[in-house]
Amino acid sequence: MTLKKEKNFLDILEYSYKKYYNLLYNYGLKFINDPELIQDFIQDIFFRLCKKGNLDDIHVLKIYLLRAMKNTIYNYHTQQNETINIEDIEFSLSDDSESLKSFFAKDDKDIQEYQLILKGINTLSSQQKQILYLFYIKDLSHKEISAILDITPQSSMNALSKAIRKIRTLVNEES
Repeated sequence: MTLKKEKNFLDILEYSYKKYYNLLYNYGLKFINDPELIQDFIQDIFFRLCKKGNLDDIHVLKIYLLRAMKNTIYNYHTQQNETINIEDIEFSLSDDSESLKSFFAKDDKDIQEYQLILKGINTLSSQQKQILYLFYIKDLSHKEISAILDITPQSSMNALSKAIRKIRTLVNEES
């Protein structure tokens, strides 16, 4: 690699690190509530990219990075001798309760509805929570979500639809 190409590559990595750091950090914390460990994971991901020397085979960097974070977390669990399926790693949305709360007014009925929705979210599978988070909070498309979770876009749409129906049913039953 020529010196100019290497500088451009490093500039792109630096820009990408700054641009996607918060996204990766917040996504990682949904799996493991250890900020320092997540920071280490982000550095490891970018170190591996730097070592690779190019981004030629990466179509969408944002999706690549989110998937790399998920795989890094899975690898961490396996290194801890935890026999766990990647889909069984718990994904927590409890830290986003303030994000969800902002959608509701402050009267008693709205607060009660918010609490029911949060209760419904807690009954969802880890994958459904991830899809809900990535679609509504991080504003990703089903195509992008499917690339991160290694499922089809249709599966992403179906899981989101099922999750919403499940939450809606719980809210209607308990209202």
